[in-house]
Amino acid sequence: MRFDITDNVIVRALSKICDMVCLNVLWLVCSIPIITIGASTAALYTVMLKMVKNEEGYIFRGFFKAFKSNFRQSTIMWLILLLLGIICWIDYRVSGMMPGTAGLIMRSIFLLAGFILLSVINYAFPLTARYENSIRATFRNALLLTIGKLPYTILMAAVVAAAVIASLWNTVTLMFALPLWLIIGVSLIAWINSCILRRVFLIFEDGETKNSTEEEG
Repeated sequence: MRFDITDNVIVRALSKICDMVCLNVLWLVCSIPIITIGASTAALYTVMLKMVKNEEGYIFRGFFKAFKSNFRQSTIMWLILLLLGIICWIDYRVSGMMPGTAGLIMRSIFLLAGFILLSVINYAFPLTARYENSIRATFRNALLLTIGKLPYTILMAAVVAAAVIASLWNTVTLMFALPLWLIIGVSLIAWINSCILRRVFLIFEDGETKNSTEEEG
């Protein structure tokens, strides 16, 4: 009996893609009320962080279980981040009306604030998905990781920014990108970021392992 490993790899790849499409649809449907985007994102990362470690189980059951368990905290976090994002955007637009060097400095400050906010978002919901913590502690850890893991922070921000900019580049790219976003775009970005986050979260997992070893000793 011959065993064709190519077929096995292809089947696994197609299965992953199918799971990602399902997760993308789940995320979109559960994000429709807008205020539930935080809970939907945390649920997406709950499943995706397991998927990149080949630990995923039932996609639908895992998603809805995480959506329900993280709903309150993730929704509050999302509303806080959304408000901060709106304030940052308004301030950036206002600073654009300021002439000369002062306007340039203010725009630079608010661009930096936008980058930090995006980075905190990239960390906050995966942290909620992976660890049990208060909202305050989650935001603190997200900010610490933003600074302490700056290369990974820049990489994840670049992934999101590149996808959005490429999609909005012109009418043609938008027409091609929109179906991709509806089918697999969000879950694909979450998968890429989850692969990066596996390395970032080692700082916590190594600490847990060390503490467990010390307790056993």
